Amino acid sequence: MPKMMPKVKTLREKYPKLNIMVDGGLSPDTIDTAAEAGANVIVAASAIFGSDDRQGVIDALRDGVKKYTTAR
Repeated sequence: MPKMMPKVKTLREKYPKLNIMVDGGLSPDTIDTAAEAGANVIVAASAIFGSDDRQGVIDALRDGVKKYTTAR
């Protein structure tokens, strides 16, 4: 939900150490948007269980979060 990302960004700015969870529509194609906004806890059941490469999806999601959380 791209329209929610400004809220995630505001939370991240106010609470840099807070765990911020995003659920819904997350996949390797959308993880960068959520992680860049500040999400660091990801719920992505459909992307994982709907894939033939579940571990690959999990790795891509982790890598996306790490890319932005290590920069903080």
